[in-house]
Amino acid sequence: MKTMTRLGSIIAAAALLSALAQVAPASARSNKYFKVAGKVIQVDQKERTLLVTDHLSKKLYLIEVPVNARFKITFGRYMRIGEPGLGDVRIGERVEIRCFSSNTDHLTQLEDGSQPARVIAAR
Repeated sequence: MKTMTRLGSIIAAAALLSALAQVAPASARSNKYFKVAGKVIQVDQKERTLLVTDHLSKKLYLIEVPVNARFKITFGRYMRIGEPGLGDVRIGERVEIRCFSSNTDHLTQLEDGSQPARVIAAR
């Protein structure tokens, strides 16, 4: 009888834990990073930023590129370099950058009135 009670409590605990695992929200880290793949419109060496139009979402992103951030040039002059720097990027080239949102989304406004999403390149 004791064995049956223990077995029943173990099964109930396992069922409860599996139900909680299904209901639990995804971690914040899984939604934190996203990939921007698009065409470079503007390069600012002084501010270390790239203005990129995303091919899939057709959004405009102003990407802050830290010194040791990694990205990939998918189509352009230096696309065969393993780890290109900001100085290797030219206007009109296609890049792929892993980014995360900053706290200042849509607070930037360009001269033509458009508001790009301001993001930071991941390291």
